[in-house]
Amino acid sequence: MQVDETRGSEETSGSRRHDAVVTRRDTLKLSGALGVAALGGFGTSVASAATPAWTLVVVPDTQKYVRRSSLVSYARDQTEWIADNLETENIAFVTHEGDWVDDGSSRTEWRRMHRVWNAIEGKVPYAAAVGDHDYAVEEDRGSSTANYRRFFGERRYRDYSWFGGSAPNDLSHYQRFSAGGYEFLHLDLEWEAPGDPDDPDTPVGWAQRVLDAHPDTPTIVTTHSYLWDKSGREGRTTFVEENSGDGNSGQQLFRKLVAPNPQVFMVLCGNFHEARGTDDGEWAQISQNDAGLDVYELLACYQDYPKGGEGWLRLLRFVPDGGSGGRDRIEVRTYSPALDEFQTDGRSQFQFDLRFADRFGASSADEDGRDDDGDTADGSDGDDTDESAETRTLTFQTGRGGYDGTVDTYLQEDRPAADNGTASTLVVDTNDPHGTGRAAQALLRFDGVVGDGDDRVPRGATVRSASLTLRTVDRGDGAALHRLLVDWRDSDSWNSLGEGVQADGDQAVGEADVTTGRVAAGTTTVDVTASVRSWVTGEPNHGWAFLPSGGNGWDFVSSEGSTPPELTVTFDVASA
Repeated sequence: MQVDETRGSEETSGSRRHDAVVTRRDTLKLSGALGVAALGGFGTSVASAATPAWTLVVVPDTQKYVRRSSLVSYARDQTEWIADNLETENIAFVTHEGDWVDDGSSRTEWRRMHRVWNAIEGKVPYAAAVGDHDYAVEEDRGSSTANYRRFFGERRYRDYSWFGGSAPNDLSHYQRFSAGGYEFLHLDLEWEAPGDPDDPDTPVGWAQRVLDAHPDTPTIVTTHSYLWDKSGREGRTTFVEENSGDGNSGQQLFRKLVAPNPQVFMVLCGNFHEARGTDDGEWAQISQNDAGLDVYELLACYQDYPKGGEGWLRLLRFVPDGGSGGRDRIEVRTYSPALDEFQTDGRSQFQFDLRFADRFGASSADEDGRDDDGDTADGSDGDDTDESAETRTLTFQTGRGGYDGTVDTYLQEDRPAADNGTASTLVVDTNDPHGTGRAAQALLRFDGVVGDGDDRVPRGATVRSASLTLRTVDRGDGAALHRLLVDWRDSDSWNSLGEGVQADGDQAVGEADVTTGRVAAGTTTVDVTASVRSWVTGEPNHGWAFLPSGGNGWDFVSSEGSTPPELTVTFDVASA
């Protein structure tokens, strides 16, 4: 887990340790966060007298609570606890991470959640993200969202002063709230939000317009699917689960929307619960955006726990001046009102220290971070733009903007002389055909990426990020991507390259630039920044050999197919 962790207690007997709060719920109504003082690592951070600590409550997936009437009480305990502790915990905002219900077509489940949410209605600003179960057909964006929009769409909260607006399809929204001396923006994005920032008719394009209108406002994003907790593969998702592949993975959302917008400092999500055991449904990491600033990314999803999740909430307590060295602190706690217990293992209780004023200006400044003289808190005029560099993004894909430089094929040990240069699908496998134990390797190259001209990445440019987007048609074990060191053609075969490609330092680099891990059907995004940086600094671009990771073959669309591979590079160049 890539965070600054503080354990309040040790785990025992291989199971998650739950520490009971010293006082029961009635006392919590009166003492609020004071009850937390009994837990090691928390209750010791003290906010400044002028700026009190405040809390953002995260409600993870509630789908299993409303599936059965006998479990609804767990969800009801959550919202009633929030309502009871608005003042004692100084709760400024509540966000639901999506999957309100288990069956999006069930009016009964929606009515149950509607009644549960009424406990906080009109009492605190909130966000209502949509999850894949909230569609009439799970993971089908084309199916109806009428129930979601009826019960938790814009019509529910459009008259509140904190509500900012909705995307055209009413599945993404933004809110504004005040806390800790700052004005905050919150965005709830629909599940695997599709589109691009430059297309305002898409959810991502709509969100970019909202961010453009609030360039200096501290921003938090909630979206249902963004991180996952699969053991050994924790991090942003690199696949899309939507049935037709319509959407953006977590990695794509980070690249398209989070990283380019420096005001986004936190992303919250649910959905995944792959780790099992004591780590199930939890992950957190700190990433750097395009400006080199930290982004705090947190996953919480407890639906695999007994009783559909036991009512666990995430409490994010913002403590001005409460961190080490006078920094501010964000304390992450995991609490169940139904059990009246906290989880205190390292994935459930941890903290971040940061300097909010350095990033967003002093809290006493105007909304845009300037004082009455028009200066920012550090005395500058607020223009931090590096005039010596320009950031650009180029996308290379066959058929896009006249580009036709993609070269690909796959090599088959079972058919060693086969020319697969015109195949519409590329195969990576250690067992092709099944039962033979023979390998299939894919080769892929984008010609003309580096060079002179506006349509190429200049040599010596500073590459911020590079991602390879593929359309997976058959999920599998994935591959290791090794940069090739020799010339090759799409007519090459297993035999012509000397019994396939060897990662021996002669044909391909010995250590893979990136390994995909298991790959799901749909859109797959691979971080290839290391490869592109090597080409920009002078190494020859021969593309990659996709060497198989296992016997469950991975098939993805080639440049001959309907969705060709796509390479996107963001880089800095010196301004003219």
